[in-house]
Amino acid sequence: MNSRLLLLIAAMVLAMNTFAVSIETDRTWYLAGEAMKVRVTADDATIAYVEFCDTYSLAAGTILRLNKGTGEGLVELPANLHSGYYLLSVYTRNDANVSQQLVAVVNPLHKSEEDDIQWVEITQGKSYQTHQTRPLPVEGGEYLHPQHSSSLPQQGGVGGESGGLDGLDGSDGLELEGHIIKARVRNVYEGRTFKGSDILPSLSIIGKQIHYFEGKMVSDTMAVFHTFGIHGSLPLVLSATSSTGVSLPIEMISPFATLLPRELPHLVFHYNRNEVEARSLDMQRHQRIKGEAQPSILDYDDTVFGTKPYLTYNLDEYRQFHTIREVLLEYVSCVSTMRHNGLLQLIVRREFYNSSPSLVLIDGMPVLDAERLLKYDARRVHHINVYDGQYTFGNGVYNGILSFVTRSGQLTNYPTERNTQYLVYDFP
Repeated sequence: MNSRLLLLIAAMVLAMNTFAVSIETDRTWYLAGEAMKVRVTADDATIAYVEFCDTYSLAAGTILRLNKGTGEGLVELPANLHSGYYLLSVYTRNDANVSQQLVAVVNPLHKSEEDDIQWVEITQGKSYQTHQTRPLPVEGGEYLHPQHSSSLPQQGGVGGESGGLDGLDGSDGLELEGHIIKARVRNVYEGRTFKGSDILPSLSIIGKQIHYFEGKMVSDTMAVFHTFGIHGSLPLVLSATSSTGVSLPIEMISPFATLLPRELPHLVFHYNRNEVEARSLDMQRHQRIKGEAQPSILDYDDTVFGTKPYLTYNLDEYRQFHTIREVLLEYVSCVSTMRHNGLLQLIVRREFYNSSPSLVLIDGMPVLDAERLLKYDARRVHHINVYDGQYTFGNGVYNGILSFVTRSGQLTNYPTERNTQYLVYDFP
């Protein structure tokens, strides 16, 4: 086989991989705060991931259900985006290739130091944008060639049979992780090395509700979390414990490190003032409606998993004690203590004894050091919720949940557990 034929085959394979996932958008440019409609076509996939970023971080994203390889959905663009170019990326779980294109965003209401736009007003015609045609360097040594977005038909809704997340049956449940987070675990402790099968990683959102996820160890040092139902900039805690109850150091790895471009081209925006003003008014109405319809997931809600707790203690209704230990001794009769590998644990017990551990949380963060919790100032705690029965998170099974909710919902004067990582993360 001669070299020309080899080059031809390689080029055909590269072209097939490049166009395995394709993107179309409904506009050629967007105002910050608008909803961007995207149509994705992907071979042999049921779910596609859409991510929107600049050179700094992820700005927005969504997941789309694909029907016969095609799906549509909306990406809600934050109202505080700077003006300039952004990178729109689409990928699937089945294909490591990423399809990318540039999208122009204009923010006429707020100026920012990150703005990279030249305004050129025109009096007739439709607005359009131009950009440099040189390839963009992307982390990893590859290059992205700028493309203009294609227009989608304006008629028809989003979702239903063609895309969106409505109407999914249980068979698609494993695909609906919503967002993937990776973390690195240091699996060596006091000279002992733990295998991945002996490590339990967890991710929890800090607030007055319970949003707790257990990860999967894909190697002895790498954990992957499949989160869902979470959006916005939220505080979270990552933790990892060994089979012996030892807390191991863990830190997040950015899943977007290979997708963020090192630089983006300068945006020259030729605009029609009437069009920008009309779309700006529509965008502000959209933002008001969206803000009114979305309650904060950090607000207090005891109906975790769709069920009320077996017992709820509002500590305002009881005599004030100084420590949680005193409260548990005086009021919470279904909680007892036991030691496992020398570590104190709190166990939820009802009518029968079960040796399975209980999940103990304070403002959503798993409690690894029960001794410190027992010494915590009870006057800072507002609610204690006890959930009976068994609960499964990832590969872990728990006999009940004991949830402590502070008055602030933000771990007031309760430092994060040893070796855990606390950070604020932007969920798409």
